[in-house]
Amino acid sequence: MNKGKIEILIEKKIKKNFPKSIFLIQNISSKHKKHKQNIAGEETHFIINLESNKFSELSKLERQKYFINILGNKIINKVHSISFKLTSTNKKNF
Repeated sequence: MNKGKIEILIEKKIKKNFPKSIFLIQNISSKHKKHKQNIAGEETHFIINLESNKFSELSKLERQKYFINILGNKIINKVHSISFKLTSTNKKNF
């Protein structure tokens, strides 16, 4: 499956802000084709797994706020749903 513009933008932001991280971006928009919010061909639903040492001293909520801030409104406002699994390379369960 080809990457769309939003997925590429997410990937660039992760690579820029978390250069030594391990990550996986899953576009699951096709599973939501019948939802009102899903417009054919658009990227609307993502699951993002990101492991970084930048999360080592942050709580789960702080990690999410930090990551959402990095993604920015340009991405957040164009996507219906993003699920995160943000873990630390040092401490798996903070």
